[in-house]
Amino acid sequence: MSIKSLVCGVFVATLSAASTAAFPDNPVKLVVAYAPGGSTDIIARLLGARLSARWGQQVVVENRTGASGMIGAEAVSRAKPDGYTLLLGYTPEVSMNKLVFKNMRYDPIADLTPIALIASAPLVLAAGPKSPIGSMKELIARKGSGQSISYGSPGTGGQQHIAGELLARQTGMQLTHVPYRGTGLAVADLIGGQIDLFWATTPPLLQQIRAGRLKPLAVAGPAREKLLPDVPTTTELGMPNLQLTNWFGVFGPKAMPSALANSIAADVMQELADPAMVKGLEDQGLTPTPMQGGAFRSFIDTEMKKYEQIVKDTGVTASQ
Repeated sequence: MSIKSLVCGVFVATLSAASTAAFPDNPVKLVVAYAPGGSTDIIARLLGARLSARWGQQVVVENRTGASGMIGAEAVSRAKPDGYTLLLGYTPEVSMNKLVFKNMRYDPIADLTPIALIASAPLVLAAGPKSPIGSMKELIARKGSGQSISYGSPGTGGQQHIAGELLARQTGMQLTHVPYRGTGLAVADLIGGQIDLFWATTPPLLQQIRAGRLKPLAVAGPAREKLLPDVPTTTELGMPNLQLTNWFGVFGPKAMPSALANSIAADVMQELADPAMVKGLEDQGLTPTPMQGGAFRSFIDTEMKKYEQIVKDTGVTASQ
């Protein structure tokens, strides 16, 4: 190697390290691919506030909704990989949509950089206040009644959609899927009586459950939820195969420098080690699930393999 090449290499490495060390020196955009009010939005605002304090720069949460999370995720995938545009993503737009949609304008594996896993939570099935359904037993009793039963989801092909299809298959019920642009919009319609049922993680449901406006029927997890101790699990109800957990993480565009991605991940891990952050997540019914780097990538690979079989079994597809 020539002295000139060596000097250039040292200069580039030094410049890269300096730019990483200086990050961020401008506001950071944290994209949520769904409307406000859902778990993704709640986590983004909780994490964003803490990173703002840590970085001394504002972290702005931007909701870019539509297409089962793909509009927001695509926008991040095409952003400059400088760390100033990040995605607070969850299971569908960063793993499952690839299994369901025939035409996608980005590849979640090739076009997004996994930075850090933050939290996870099982799905909860809830009925609205205008529905006569108050328990899973009452729901199943409507089988064969000829009455239409609808359930909402934040978008076609996601876990909530699949949870509804699994419920239909395991109970033999006829359920009609109604997709929305986000959890908050679906919860509003659930309360208003426009839909009968909705699967979601605990955060967007908790306040309405405590106020008596929503009726939780089941938890699609291995154990009862701490904040919903009286709600039985699907295993207890005789449906052990109906277990679905949402997970939430930070992603960047493709080709992010590894030093930058690792630096952001380290800061997120520091926040997740703070008891106040842990309490903030747990108070919402979320389980802190810190993971980064290769472990996070392996986790996503495992999830995709699991859902590949579930999608095949349920026959869930999208028109796009």
